[in-house]
Amino acid sequence: MWYAGKPAQRGPLGGLIVSLFLLPMALAACGGSAATDTPKPQATTAPTAAASTSAPATAAPPLAANAASVAAPTGTAAASSATSGTAAPQASGAGFGTPLTTKRGEGGTLHLLWWQAPTILNIHTSNGTKDQDAASIVTEPLARIGSGATIPNIPILAKEIPSAQNGEISADYTTVTWKLKDGVTWSDGQPFTADDVVYTWQWITKPENGSTSTALYSDIATVEAMDKTTVKITFKAPAAAWFIPFVGDGGEIIPKHVLETCPDTKNCPFNTSPIGTGPYVVTDFKPGDTVLYKANDKFREPNAPYFATVEMKGGGDAVTAAKAVQTGQADFAWNLTVTPEVIKQLQDAGKTVATPTGFYVEQLELNMADPRNEVDGELSSAKSKNPYFSDPLVRQAFAYVVDRESIAKNLWGPGGVAGNTLIPIVRGDKGPAWSYDLKKAGDLLDQAGWKKGADGIREKNGVKMNMTARSSVVPQRDKELQVIKESLKQLGINLDIKSVDASVFFGRPDNPDSAVRFTVDINMLATGSSKPDPQATFEGFTSAQLPSKANNWGLANINRWSDPKYDQMYDQYKRELDPEKRKATAIQLDNYILAAGIRVPMIIRNDVYATRPDLINVEYSPFSSEAWNIGHWTLKK
Repeated sequence: MWYAGKPAQRGPLGGLIVSLFLLPMALAACGGSAATDTPKPQATTAPTAAASTSAPATAAPPLAANAASVAAPTGTAAASSATSGTAAPQASGAGFGTPLTTKRGEGGTLHLLWWQAPTILNIHTSNGTKDQDAASIVTEPLARIGSGATIPNIPILAKEIPSAQNGEISADYTTVTWKLKDGVTWSDGQPFTADDVVYTWQWITKPENGSTSTALYSDIATVEAMDKTTVKITFKAPAAAWFIPFVGDGGEIIPKHVLETCPDTKNCPFNTSPIGTGPYVVTDFKPGDTVLYKANDKFREPNAPYFATVEMKGGGDAVTAAKAVQTGQADFAWNLTVTPEVIKQLQDAGKTVATPTGFYVEQLELNMADPRNEVDGELSSAKSKNPYFSDPLVRQAFAYVVDRESIAKNLWGPGGVAGNTLIPIVRGDKGPAWSYDLKKAGDLLDQAGWKKGADGIREKNGVKMNMTARSSVVPQRDKELQVIKESLKQLGINLDIKSVDASVFFGRPDNPDSAVRFTVDINMLATGSSKPDPQATFEGFTSAQLPSKANNWGLANINRWSDPKYDQMYDQYKRELDPEKRKATAIQLDNYILAAGIRVPMIIRNDVYATRPDLINVEYSPFSSEAWNIGHWTLKK
């Protein structure tokens, strides 16, 4: 297998990486109005006890390893930590369920900086974390999975967590019954009922809606409303990962009475002004710029949320976002993909910087389809073949061109470690061994028949190796691609680099520059398993998940990779109920994808974010948006 070999070594590109690392970064203006002062709070009592849950007596197989076992970078804060000159964010230990003693809205305005600006607020048609996060402030799932948990442990719209003990999970794992909270209303005053849960499943699985959540719901046979507050899910086969649908990000329930009156999915008002059950409602949305929210006066907790209004500002870059927290313009900055120097500046300014281990993996995605020639009026059609990456030897060669260790050390610091896996939390390690070896890469290319021409560029059958790579506008990614470009140049491959604004790259697929359209040879982005069980991630590589114009590019197999053997392996995996066998099979699937060479993992990312030091109850979970419990965020006295 191509990933076998010695551990990665610092190669000759280290000097280039260091020189790129030392280039000055311009601090672009955030744009928009200046942040207003947030009034000091009255005396508060933060939640201290977890919401009441019922743990399954026969729990679903817990696959996730202890996140802390994924090694943190030497000389930096350990995984799942927060560092600053002040106290770290305090976890409430609860989602919604432990009442706040504050008064709703007394906290004034909370200023968030999600520098990748949201473009849509329907979480089930979004293509990026930025959109999911913005939507999660309004719409909610049945339950969430807290940090360190392997099954749902925080009821949100559910009254309790299903278990074998309470009779809500069948002995054969073919049915799950959810009991819903009483008296919950949508922000427009209409009652939330089991019919909304049923409708959510129906809407997501309707192909013409182009939902990006379909992989989470594909194993469901039926969803039935047994009464107004009881929902029964029947799976097509025993479901070890029974908690994938309706839980966490992608599990949000949408209102039947709103969506069923909207025949045009793409232009439905819900996409920009969603009706939800969460603590806030949208008052204004400028796609690609700003979302404004106000407290939901119909929210089920009378004292929540603490802040009267929320501004989620987008645009700029991660360095700008860090600067905004440093100067007091923002209270919270998300996804700080910045260099170690920028993190130190925040800490020196007394701000809280958290670096918990996340599930994201910075990686190269290789396009199996042809991005240059149309088939049936579609670029990158799954019916076509990429002239380079349809050859497995070329894909294997690309595994050796990434100097992971130097990139991790010089560009990420506390933000991540070198790795070679798509499921680091599940594996609990950095994945199979790898090496940075341009000679081995060159030998593989020679073996594949790609020889250097007179101009030094490799060619075969009259086709030259002139490739294009695309990423969102992130200074680190630009530098990563520059380093990789230099490696490829030494091999005789020309790489053109294209950076696209995140609002487009992770935006609607009707734009050909979006990641899911994949109209280039290589995407650079971060992705991974957002659940402690990676079944939905692995389904995204199956032949059934090939995106196309016909399904509005809503399916998950962005690489356009189809492998019958993999499909068979996945089918066996999703039916495996034994915990140890299931985890072992998950690792086999991970290794199989790596050996196929369609993804080249590089950096196991930490979820770096920064806050003002007196912002508390910011409870992190790798399986949810950082803002999942924003209704309980408060200020310390």
